[in-house]
Amino acid sequence: MKVLTIANLKGGVGKTVTTINVSYLLAMEHGKKVLLVDNDQQGNCSQFFGVYGYDKPSMTDVMKRTVTAGQVIQPTGYEGLDIIPANLSLAEAEKAVLMDSTVPQQVRLKEILRQIKDDYDYVLIDNAPSLGMCVINALATSDYLIIPAKIDKFTFDGIDCLLNQLKTVKEYFNPQIELLGTLITSYRRNDTNQQGTEWLKQAEKYKAFDTVIRWTDKVDEATFTSEPVMIHSPRCGAARDYKAFVAELVKMVEG
Repeated sequence: MKVLTIANLKGGVGKTVTTINVSYLLAMEHGKKVLLVDNDQQGNCSQFFGVYGYDKPSMTDVMKRTVTAGQVIQPTGYEGLDIIPANLSLAEAEKAVLMDSTVPQQVRLKEILRQIKDDYDYVLIDNAPSLGMCVINALATSDYLIIPAKIDKFTFDGIDCLLNQLKTVKEYFNPQIELLGTLITSYRRNDTNQQGTEWLKQAEKYKAFDTVIRWTDKVDEATFTSEPVMIHSPRCGAARDYKAFVAELVKMVEG
């Protein structure tokens, strides 16, 4: 089982869209058994797959250590793709974790994933744009970090901060985690994007993927219809790019 965290300290860079579409493609086109972990209190992945709510266990209960994996995992409606949902109560759970020093705070998600290590090929974790305890838990249990990034100065600053946190987590909690790469999203064919992409790919520490995800309004449309973009608009640039990216990802992870 490979665990991938998808994170960036900046919002609006395509973390959730990437998590959803990569999870879908791994399950439906590559035949993998996939678990998506919604680790964001906004619960956008959970809303997308129709499992948002407060009547069933969620990431809140994972962080409070009151559930087993079997109690918190739900199906998404797509074969081979399951989800651990989240909702706004996750913010309060994170505060409670910070006040609880009786049990290690950084490995609560790891406890749950350890229970299902033989049940899934991939776990993808969608994260809030923060460095809170929920994100630390994601990094502490993951094999790889993927950083979606739009081409602008502020995103580069956020990547550097996240890489510093990765170094800390690697040193103290999870020596196996590595940066798999930076995925350029919302790519437009203009001078700023072309120059920024070239610079990012030349900077070795960012490990930019070969694939970039082109901007298209079809991605936003797909969130309203709650469809992966390759279902909503299979011929659009982003759909083709995500397919190419997943092929690149699988080759890197599985060799």
